[in-house]
Amino acid sequence: MSGVSDLEIYQRLSAVAEEFDRLTAQGVSLIGGVALGTACRSLRGMAAAIYEHSLAGEKDQLPQ
Repeated sequence: MSGVSDLEIYQRLSAVAEEFDRLTAQGVSLIGGVALGTACRSLRGMAAAIYEHSLAGEKDQLPQ
């Protein structure tokens, strides 16, 4: 993945998690909701790991 920064990966993971949240709010089935919720937690966990290990010193660059 050369040319892709940690910040960009963080932003993309966060954006996908937000999209999954929106889908869940639209009233998907129970199974779909559980799947999306699990995916959201996983994506947010990955984004948090990138933030904590790579971006914590670059707080001014992260979206608010």
